[in-house]
Amino acid sequence: MQNAILLEWVSLIADVIGILGAVFALLAWRQAWQIREDQQREQIRQNQVVQVKLQYGKQSHDLPLLRLRRGELARAEVLGHIGISPMKKKGQRFEIRYTNTAEFVQQINQILDGASDGILTIPCTQQEFDQFDLQI
Repeated sequence: MQNAILLEWVSLIADVIGILGAVFALLAWRQAWQIREDQQREQIRQNQVVQVKLQYGKQSHDLPLLRLRRGELARAEVLGHIGISPMKKKGQRFEIRYTNTAEFVQQINQILDGASDGILTIPCTQQEFDQFDLQI
């Protein structure tokens, strides 16, 4: 008699454990699905192309050589790509005062965070704008 009662309790405990295991497995599957969707959205966001513009007043010029994905965007990358843009005076290094400001880094961070539209606008003076060989 005691063995029968013990077996009933063990059977009941096994059933409860099985049901709880199934519930936890379902919850884990749901969580894994959500994580996968989040990763796919983030990858799509990281692959978006960031447009970089030099702007002086109403004049602006997209840098043609600069096609960075959002995931690659960094201050050093932007400066490196600007540095390979054609200059009017060959062998001259570009000078843009804005690239040494906290606002420039903040603008990059906003684009990285997705809080911006993916356009990095670099304001220039006329002298800074005119140093590039831009065919507008």
